[in-house]
Amino acid sequence: MNIQQLRYVVAIANTGTFREAASNLYVSQPSLSVAVRDLEDELGFKIFKRTTAGAVLTRRGTIFFEKASQLVANFDKFENQYTPQKGQVKEFSIASQHYDFLPPLITQFSKVCPESTNLRIFESTTIQILDEVADSHSELGIIYMNPQNSEGIQRKMAKNGLEAVELFQFQTHIYLRKDHPLASKSSLTMDDLAGLPTVRFTQEKDEYLYYSENLVDTTESGLMYNVTDRATLNGILERTDAYATGSGFLDANSVNGITVIPLEDGGDNRMVYVKRSEMGLSEVAQEFVGIMEAYFVEETQKRKNK
Repeated sequence: MNIQQLRYVVAIANTGTFREAASNLYVSQPSLSVAVRDLEDELGFKIFKRTTAGAVLTRRGTIFFEKASQLVANFDKFENQYTPQKGQVKEFSIASQHYDFLPPLITQFSKVCPESTNLRIFESTTIQILDEVADSHSELGIIYMNPQNSEGIQRKMAKNGLEAVELFQFQTHIYLRKDHPLASKSSLTMDDLAGLPTVRFTQEKDEYLYYSENLVDTTESGLMYNVTDRATLNGILERTDAYATGSGFLDANSVNGITVIPLEDGGDNRMVYVKRSEMGLSEVAQEFVGIMEAYFVEETQKRKNK
């Protein structure tokens, strides 16, 4: 028994036919059939019942398939983590907290690197972002760190073999609709926000506060909206007096009706990218990091010139 035979079983079970599985795996159908038959002989039972319509798992074959699926998935994760895939077209994936600057970054990247034709942007909870990078599903993770969350996040990263590289420092900004009662202010304080509704991104259930994407303490908010995507967050902001927090890098082409105002004493935040420790970045990832750095330098300069 070997991992390739297990891959064949998983592919046949998922497609329902030897023909389609062989096509997806880029092997000949006779070779696939011989490999599975040899495996069945070794096991002493039939994995598939062959029919005119395709291949159906037997009772014992179903149990075998479930265990084989787990083994193949774990092996792929292990292989991706330790074996560079040189010379192959590979998906470039980044995992990130919810940021409005992602669309301009990824579209600029696609112009600079047209050979990268399979791009994945996974926006999720902080824990899932760190797990994505640790498990090699994404090469980079984009999160923020500050004195309140650094210790907890660094503990998680050390356990998972990750490290953070600073991109830039930023001041906390408050996100409001453009006709909000506070929108005319040049800066805000927490006293200005007291009692207002808050919109925040949902994190893992019952997890620690240091995984939150919120940059301020919102325990005194009059109403809390918990959301999972940026479109919903922006939609609530546009329709209510609620506020949200963020870096202040707002893409005008992606968001309408929202303004950002700096929060006094809201500094000491760092935007970082997370990578696997002791592993160099691929050329594609290095290119993306360069685009991020250039974008933030340009946007920071625009702020200063206002």
